[in-house]
Amino acid sequence: MEPRPRLLLIPAYSELEWTIRPQLEEWAEVAAFDPPGVGSERVPDAAGSSAVAERAGAELDRLGWDGCVVAADEYAIAAALKLALNRPDAVQGLALGHACLSLNPDAVPPAVNAEMRSALSQMARFDDRTFVRHLTQVTQGHLGEEQADRMLERIPTGVGQSYLSDYTADDGDWIEGALRDLAKPLLLAEHRDCFVFTKEGYEAAVSAFPASIHLSCKDKPNSSAEFAEALREFCRSVVPAAQREG
Repeated sequence: MEPRPRLLLIPAYSELEWTIRPQLEEWAEVAAFDPPGVGSERVPDAAGSSAVAERAGAELDRLGWDGCVVAADEYAIAAALKLALNRPDAVQGLALGHACLSLNPDAVPPAVNAEMRSALSQMARFDDRTFVRHLTQVTQGHLGEEQADRMLERIPTGVGQSYLSDYTADDGDWIEGALRDLAKPLLLAEHRDCFVFTKEGYEAAVSAFPASIHLSCKDKPNSSAEFAEALREFCRSVVPAAQREG
């Protein structure tokens, strides 16, 4: 049997976002978790990417993993990078959906659509059901109705909105510098025709890191079979065989 690499999936709101997890588990040792305050997780002092990064580090400790590839999508990119900055020796590579160099609509080129970021900020004021239903619209149906209902059951009142508030308040102007400082192997993925993240922002990321593996996905990366297959090849290329989980 081929050795199995280790893969840590970073969530924005819930591990349920990673609908390709079963596909990934066919070839990798996969770990995922809910953000603090979601499901059975303790409520953090402040919801946001730093809390998710801290929880990700705790998951590595719980598993006893000294090395893995870290995958994140959309605003979870910030948590993945904070984890890598905190635990650089444990992160063998970064696979980033909706890849960008910042989260700033005023960046040149803009990384996110200013009108859509403003709309997301407004969503943080909605009641739970309206918040999740609007999330399904923003994800262009990739977060389905059944999945939305499961997330509603798992995410306590106001918690998802608190995370969204933190995500949209961070311009992420530190992201490019963090990627350069980390100097990790990169898989950069675009979600074509995304409402929020721009094509120009993705192209700037690819241009800034020409040695990266990159691809354009029709579906949202954390629900994309294309991204899952690219992850498999990426893990094979960056994880030494001797370090893979048997």
